[in-house]
Amino acid sequence: MGKKADTPLVSIITLNYNGKRFLKDLLDSLRRCTYPNLEIILVDNCSTDDSVAFVQAHYPEVKVHQNAENYLYAGGNNEGLKIAAGEYLCLLNNDVTVDPGFVEPLVEMFRRYPRMAAGQPKILAMADPGQLEYAGACGGFLDWFGYPFLRGRIMDTTEADRGQYDQPLKIFWGSGACLFLRRDALRETGLLDADFGLHMEEIDLCWRFHLRGWEVLSIPQSRIWHFGGGTLNQTNPRKMYWNFRNNIFLLIKNLSGINLIIRLPLRVLLDAVALVVELLKGQVAGSGAILRAYGWVLTHLPLIFRHRREVQQKRTVSDRDVARCIYPGSVVFEYFLLQRKSFSRLGRIGKLLARAGLNPLPATPEAAAKKAVDELMG
Repeated sequence: MGKKADTPLVSIITLNYNGKRFLKDLLDSLRRCTYPNLEIILVDNCSTDDSVAFVQAHYPEVKVHQNAENYLYAGGNNEGLKIAAGEYLCLLNNDVTVDPGFVEPLVEMFRRYPRMAAGQPKILAMADPGQLEYAGACGGFLDWFGYPFLRGRIMDTTEADRGQYDQPLKIFWGSGACLFLRRDALRETGLLDADFGLHMEEIDLCWRFHLRGWEVLSIPQSRIWHFGGGTLNQTNPRKMYWNFRNNIFLLIKNLSGINLIIRLPLRVLLDAVALVVELLKGQVAGSGAILRAYGWVLTHLPLIFRHRREVQQKRTVSDRDVARCIYPGSVVFEYFLLQRKSFSRLGRIGKLLARAGLNPLPATPEAAAKKAVDELMG
């Protein structure tokens, strides 16, 4: 990985907690990267295995930063962002492997598109490379009620990768499994919100980018493979707790006053339905996770509204502008009642793409990518 004067430094930050079993595959794949100017930082969240000793012994090119305690995902990654020197930064999970050329498409788009604050690659399943991966697929959106979904994954249903989402696209949020960031944008918005702890902190950061007039892009010409569930699997009640807790935190923090008044009661009602469903299924742990999530929200309203004041004071655009990348419908309704289980089958997906300012794309992936880049450049 020799340096070139005309290539900006990219800092890759990998957060680790007892993840030694993943690190060889990850770091070997990073060694094969073709981008000539990389800084690789391992941030260790106070592991009790021998992750740090292993990296120091076998990967001397990796800078190791040891946190004094486990700061969880948001706080731990923030420590890496503080010490990184790159013009562009990449938050990369420890349970991934990367394509050798995964950095170049993101850097090229950052350089060509100055309002791009963040971008993510195509994220494929390590266990089944022909399948888009649950945590990232080809970029994320929110529906009108604030539920996250992906271009390639709705609820628990992921799609096979047939090249159907190979065009670059403006999205609402990029996955924290691999999220490239522009340093200048972070200077405006601040880092990840450490009070989110685990889950949805990347959605919150991307929402704050949108509120400052920045854009977030999916660049599927870059690829990584994600193990998935390396820290918490999808059915873990602890993960349910963080998701329900932080989704409400996210809405209160970032929605404008009128939209918060309209949407929050409806969203609470939908979460109540989810609670009843968990009880009817006999999932006591799941229903308890939802109750504990709302208990946290209710007991931390001063904290949440302090964050809200800070965000609303910094915003420079209206919710109407941000709504260009929010799905104008309910993915919950369409998924469970209408059985629409893929991104392309959602009833208002054409309206979403039109609102995002993208016209229908050509049939071939190469032509689609070129046309999308031209449109993004305006």
